[in-house]
Amino acid sequence: MLITAHGGALGTGRNSQKFFDTIKDYEVDVIEVDVQRRKERLYISHASRLCAKKALSLEYVFEYIKEHDFMVNCDMKRKGLVKDVLELGEKKDVSERIIFTGNVSLKDLDYLKAGQVYLNGVFFLPLLPLSKNLQKIKERIERLNNPRIKGINIPYRFCSDEMLKEALRIGLPISAYTVDNPAVIERLKNNAAIANITTNNITAITKTKSKSK
Repeated sequence: MLITAHGGALGTGRNSQKFFDTIKDYEVDVIEVDVQRRKERLYISHASRLCAKKALSLEYVFEYIKEHDFMVNCDMKRKGLVKDVLELGEKKDVSERIIFTGNVSLKDLDYLKAGQVYLNGVFFLPLLPLSKNLQKIKERIERLNNPRIKGINIPYRFCSDEMLKEALRIGLPISAYTVDNPAVIERLKNNAAIANITTNNITAITKTKSKSK
């Protein structure tokens, strides 16, 4: 199971320098960033109206994960960016460290030759990620015939015991977001159907690197 630090975890502000300065000291597997593009520049911001020139670049993020040995969850804020993100990832030698979520389209999947993706629930609408629909969702993933698709990325509130039991039965990995309640974290982290937990509450699930030594 992967632990992903949600962008802005520990009250550091989403996609901020403070987030990167802080999260490097924690034993998480993945850091999440929100990916945008303005002209030719890939940058990180939750809101597209933010001045792209003032935002941290995705190039900075890729250099950072390589230095600190993280994976990165690129939460795509618009469709049509997977190709450009992977080209930059290849240039920085981190393409296999990239996990895509968010606005990933059917066309984007044509370019998914590296990294991996957990498809958001909206990809499968009108099917909701309920236990009764999981088999159909898995069959749709199988028809896409892309081994880079690892599972589905859904809000944790869908992760009932019944739903997770069915996901485990059919072999459909679940990435759950954004899980901050310690009791819910504890329930999910011990479930074999859960492949990833994205959280702001890092201290409820892991330790700082200094404390773990």
